Amino acid sequence: MRRAGGVAGWAVGVLVAAVVMAAAAKPVPREQPGRTIRGRLTPPERVRQAWLWERAMDLEVPLAVDPKTGAFEARGLRLGTYDLVVETPWGRLEGIDMQPKVSEYDVLIPPQYRTEDLGKPAEGPFADADRQAVRRIIHEVKRYENRIRDLVLSGSGDKAVALMDLLMDGPFVGRKGDEITWRIEQWYYEKKYDAWTTFRTRVLYRFRVSKAEWATWGWQFEPALGGFNIAADRTEPVTVEYAIPEKPSAEKGLTGTRLPPAERGRPKEPPPPDVE
Repeated sequence: MRRAGGVAGWAVGVLVAAVVMAAAAKPVPREQPGRTIRGRLTPPERVRQAWLWERAMDLEVPLAVDPKTGAFEARGLRLGTYDLVVETPWGRLEGIDMQPKVSEYDVLIPPQYRTEDLGKPAEGPFADADRQAVRRIIHEVKRYENRIRDLVLSGSGDKAVALMDLLMDGPFVGRKGDEITWRIEQWYYEKKYDAWTTFRTRVLYRFRVSKAEWATWGWQFEPALGGFNIAADRTEPVTVEYAIPEKPSAEKGLTGTRLPPAERGRPKEPPPPDVE
C-alpha cells in the first residue's frame, strides 16, 4: 500500500511539474495600446458613474473614474466603436458617434478589404452647399411630428449624418392626457451623381410619456464623447479630455435636472454577432 501510494504521489508530482512548466512556457500576451481608451473627466465631482458603450454589440464597459483627478483608463477593449456615457448631478451626458459611415460595423472591416462602399473613411469637405441640401431634405418634407430639430449635422463630400430630435406634443390618435411622443434618431445621407439622398435611419430612443415628466429630464448628446474607434490597425490609445458642463445645453438635448430613463426608451433589436 505504501509503495502504491508512493507511486501515485510521484505521478501527481510529475503532472503538477508538467503543468507549471507548460504555463511558464506559454507566451504572455503583449500589451495592445490600440485597444485602450483613457482620459480625464473634469470636474470629477460631476461624475456619478461612467461607462463606455459599444452600441452595435450592446457592450458596456464600466469605468473607474478617479474621484480626485477624474482620470480613467479602459484596456483590452474589443474591436468596435465606443461612446462614453456619464451620469451627472443634472442627468445623462451621452457621447454619440457622428462620423459619417456606411454601417456601425465599418471599424471591424480589415483595412485591406475597405472600399468606398464598405468601411473606407469618407473623404472631402462637407461644404455649405452640401449642408443646405441635406437640411432641405430634413425640413421640407412633411412629417408626423410638430417639432423637428437636427441637433448635430456632420459629414464629408459624399456622406452625412444628422442627429434628430423629433417631438409630437399635439393631438394624436389614442393620446391620453398630456402625452407626447419623442424620439432621438440618426439619419444617414449619401451623395451620388451630385445629389444628396437618404441612405438609412437608426432609432436610438423612442418614448410615449407625459410631457410633464419629459420636461424634467436632463439629457445632453455630445459628439466629443462619441465615435472612439478601436480598430485592428490602431496602434495608439484613444485619449479623451472633457469638461462636464454645470447644466445641459438646450442645443444638444433636454435641459431638465433629472436622470432620464434611457433604458426604457431603447428599441429592442436582435442581438448582434459576437465579434472579438
